[in-house]
Amino acid sequence: MSLLCDLQMRKFYHLPNDTTEVLLFLQQHTIEECIAHYGEDNREAITGYLDFLISKELGFTDQQLLPELTALDLSWDRYSDITNVIIEYNENIDYSSAFFRQLFDLHIQGLEIRCYESISLDQLRGLLDVFNGTTMRFIKLVLPYSNALDLPAMDKFVKAYPPVKSLLLHSAPEDKQEKIFEGTVPVTFFTRPINSCLGCGEIRSNYFVSNMELFTESQHFNTCLNRKLSIDAAGYVRNCPSMREHFGHVNHTALQEVLDNQAFQRYGKIRKEEIATCKDCEFRHVCTDCRAYVEDPQDIYSRPLKCGYDPYTNTWEDWTEHPLKQSAIALYGLEKTIR
Repeated sequence: MSLLCDLQMRKFYHLPNDTTEVLLFLQQHTIEECIAHYGEDNREAITGYLDFLISKELGFTDQQLLPELTALDLSWDRYSDITNVIIEYNENIDYSSAFFRQLFDLHIQGLEIRCYESISLDQLRGLLDVFNGTTMRFIKLVLPYSNALDLPAMDKFVKAYPPVKSLLLHSAPEDKQEKIFEGTVPVTFFTRPINSCLGCGEIRSNYFVSNMELFTESQHFNTCLNRKLSIDAAGYVRNCPSMREHFGHVNHTALQEVLDNQAFQRYGKIRKEEIATCKDCEFRHVCTDCRAYVEDPQDIYSRPLKCGYDPYTNTWEDWTEHPLKQSAIALYGLEKTIR
């Protein structure tokens, strides 16, 4: 199968490879030339493909090849060495220390704060006050559910901290989705507890994103770890909290020392075209990948462990039950998270 991405409307369409072959042929040939190439018997199918494209506003017909229709520029770059950060909250860590000041001087765009244990609103306000005056555009909060975090309280909280654009409340009594702040900020209630980073890295179709930012980044870098830095609950600096390798502690390591470390940089440069199975998957440029949990822990180019999609049969299965994944599941200690 192939994927046709509408990056402007943020949609994608799952198409058979035969359809894609015809659409690519039509980029440089007339409709009649296409029918002549594939045979008169396929006229109805070809016109059906065209009707589909036009109905979805994905293309149009014209009397000539228009020189203005140039190939899309797929370059990607950012002015900052780090664009997104994950923090596993620990009340004993000083988030106003020199390391964090240096980090947020880099004009970080996105921050995810994960709280595994209960945290009061006053503690949360104190933490977010540290980031006042930064260029932060997006903050996601992962919090344990509590009766104090009802929708009116969260709405008031978000109004006081506009960069907070998403909330996930784990260990909730039910799974549901709500919206606050005049319907602009999603709140996800999640029944399963999130008490460590072991639950991270699962690949699901509802996580796929079709937009220019992710699509172009995916051509050149790893869409999960490119320009990402994480601080785990113990204060160690990692590519992400789930990665086994760390690059020093926030109390004893200078940020520039981390950024200059080639080992820190290598995972962010692993493209989908270099990853086993992913390189053949039609969803590779709308998927965020995972390098922390892979099928072969000895191979950094192994496919994500927590992916159940087979691009060769176009089927999804429960990755936790696949017999060839069991040894990696045991090695990572994931048994308790999937029961």
